[in-house]
Parts: sequence; structure tokens; C-alpha cells
Amino acid sequence: MNTLVYELDPKGDIFLVLDNVSQDLPPNLRDITTSPGWPDELNNPAPPESDLNVIRKPADEGRGPRRVLQIRASSKHLILACPQFERSLQDGFQEGTALKATGRLEFPVQDWEAIPFLILMLIIHHRSRMVPRQLSLDRIVEMARLVDYYECYEAVEPFVDSWLISQNIKSLSSKYWIPGSVDRAERWIFISWVFNEAKPFKDASIYLESKSTGMITFNELPVPRSIQDAINSSRRALISGIIEFMQNFFSKLRDGPDQCSEQCDCVLLGALTKGMHRSGILLLNSTSSFEGISFTQLAKDCRSIKTPEHSCRQSYSKCTISGKIDPLLRNVEKLNVGLDISKFSEFRSPHS
Repeated sequence: MNTLVYELDPKGDIFLVLDNVSQDLPPNLRDITTSPGWPDELNNPAPPESDLNVIRKPADEGRGPRRVLQIRASSKHLILACPQFERSLQDGFQEGTALKATGRLEFPVQDWEAIPFLILMLIIHHRSRMVPRQLSLDRIVEMARLVDYYECYEAVEPFVDSWLISQNIKSLSSKYWIPGSVDRAERWIFISWVFNEAKPFKDASIYLESKSTGMITFNELPVPRSIQDAINSSRRALISGIIEFMQNFFSKLRDGPDQCSEQCDCVLLGALTKGMHRSGILLLNSTSSFEGISFTQLAKDCRSIKTPEHSCRQSYSKCTISGKIDPLLRNVEKLNVGLDISKFSEFRSPHS
């Protein structure tokens, strides 16, 4: 086993131990910022397979021994910055008791990538020049996970803006960015929730409400269930709004008094029936699952229903399906306003 030691505090009393880290980490901490792959790569290798019943492959022979990183840190810095460490290191807990008894402690750090954890420790120990100002979206998510777990919101605050700006999550100008995909929008929600960023939180929720084609689950990101439920509820309400309107229009043409003339209404009804069938909403109701349907695409499909040329009492432009439904679709679209982050303040950590 190969052990690498990074000293953040030469007199530190805590040795934070990360098992199975990248072989490409430099021997000296001072070289980390010039290392290839910093800060978005240098990921932990996959956990090694058990030696039992495993035939070693030739490619395995050249691999170095499993590498362990020890970060020498200050318990005072950790306790001041992180309520989670404060709880773990207090009297009455195993770690706190051992630290008090011996004056030093090896503290296993599990489930975290080495690089984002190291970045967090650099911040907490005031090694500001070594802290990257630009991170990939995946790294920002990892940083948000760490901040959320250790509750060290205030410590990282000076660096958050530059990270978010580097990924167009936040802008210094009035320029408007959108997430671009449902997966990216889910990560925007988590990041903006942890760092309490109202505008990207609203923008990402608008995107998810309108673009997602199924229930949002956040793929194991620790987003409060109330936020997940609010987005899914808004999506259902928007889709239901279109379906209810389209079915009311369908019923008026089929059962009600003539909207224009019998001939005109029959043409519209036939085109509307085919269009709603193609969109998959002809037989849906408010209790349907709406799986595979996005609000934005449904509105586009409804607007795209073609009306055959026909004779009518009014001008043809007034007796097209798109001409009749577009104003009402716009009214539904105005309801796609996203979520206000302040409405979920009761679910925030008191340290955020």
C-alpha cells in the first residue's frame, strides 16, 4: 500500500484518510494545481476486486499498489467551519474521545472523491490560492454534496459565484441561460438549492416543469422531497391544463351549437380528432400518468394540427384550429413560472 501525505496544517491533529485514490496525484501538495487533470479529473479508481477467485490479468501486473491519501488537518479549523465535524469530534463520540485522549486522530473519510474533498479542505484551511475558480458541472455537484453533508456553507461562499459562472449556471449580466437538458436541470436544482441561488433554481424548475417527459426523481441527489413533489405537481397541472382545454374544444365541436357552420365544424372536428390522437391525448384524463409527454412538446403538437382548406362563414384564418387554440395555449403557458426557493426555507439547514 502506498501512502501519500498532504499537510494543510504541519501541526494538525487530524489525519483525514481517503482510501484508493488516483495514482496520478503528485507527491507534493504544492504541485497539485499544475498536475494534469486538476481539478476535474484525477478521480478515484474503481474499487479493486477481491483477490479471492479472481484471475489476475496481464494488464493488472503493471499497476501500482493501492494508494491512500492522508490529509493532515486542524481539528479547530474543521470544527469552526463544519457543524458535522463539530458533532463528530465532541466529547462523548468515539472520534472526539480518541482525539482528547491521544492528541491526534486518524479519521477515515469514505464515499467521497479525493479531489473535491481536498478542495473543501483547502478552503477550510485558508489555502485560497490553490482553490480552483472554475469547475466542471460534475465537480460542482460533488462540491455541493460535500457542503450539504458537512454544512460548511459559509466557508465555501467566496468561491461559489466563480464556479457557477464557469458553467453558465449564474451570470453577471442580464443574459439568460437555460440548462439544456433534463439531467442538467436536475443538477442545477441541487446546486442552486445547496448554495441558495434563487434565479438558477427558478430557471431550472421552469425547464423541468416544461421539458420533462416523466416524474422527476433527481437521480439520488439529496433534494428535499417537497421540491421534487412541487415540480412534478406543476408539470401535471400544466399538461392537464392543455388536455382539459383541448378536450373542451373537442366537446364543443362535437356536441355544442355550431361554432361557425356545420360544414366548418365537421372539418375542424375531424382534423382535431386526428391531431389529438397523434399527440396521444385523445383518451387521456386528469388521472392519467402523462408518461412520455412534455408540456412544451404537447403545446407544440397542438399548435401544429393542420386545418384542411374549406368554406366557412367567417374568414378561413379565423376558422383554423391553431387560430382558435393559440390564445388559450398562451394562457396555460403563462402558468409555467417555476419555483420560488424562499418557499422551501423551512427545509434548509440552519447553517446555510
